[in-house]
Amino acid sequence: MLDSLLIRRVLPLLVSFITLVVMAALLDFFLHVAGLVWVGRYLGITGTLFLVFSFAYSARKQKVVRSGPMGAFLRFHCRSGWIGTLMLLVHSGIHFNALLPWATTLFMLIVTVSGHIGQYIYRKAKDELRLKGGEDILYWDSLAINALGQWRKIHMPLVSLFLGLALMHILSIMFFWNWR
Repeated sequence: MLDSLLIRRVLPLLVSFITLVVMAALLDFFLHVAGLVWVGRYLGITGTLFLVFSFAYSARKQKVVRSGPMGAFLRFHCRSGWIGTLMLLVHSGIHFNALLPWATTLFMLIVTVSGHIGQYIYRKAKDELRLKGGEDILYWDSLAINALGQWRKIHMPLVSLFLGLALMHILSIMFFWNWR
């Protein structure tokens, strides 16, 4: 049972995260080899837009957006977050020249790991509800809501801290950019 759970739920999320980091390192390497390091600057802008778009899920959850299936919004949130994080990791590269960008990148990775944990909790709860069914459905539903609620108590402050750091990074870039 535990082996099956690890293989079905944990392993794909771990592979997803490792793939994200390895792909970012490889893309950064190839951009350096090809002399296209400048592309990373624009990947920062594009990656940020992908992360902004990922908040459509939150807008749907808060009923700011009133139509569309929640599952589709959640899948879009996960995929656009993954792609945006990939682009921002390539953007940040392996450059040890400033503390704020590195702190922002670190918190982006922490938020990404937290998101993967949230995916695990959500999928596990969904499986439990599907497997148990019947009269136990209220019990398992309440456990799932409780687990996701506890996870959100950690995830949302991390997201807020990441957003604050990202905004400070963007504002400092705008301030120090050579506008000539």
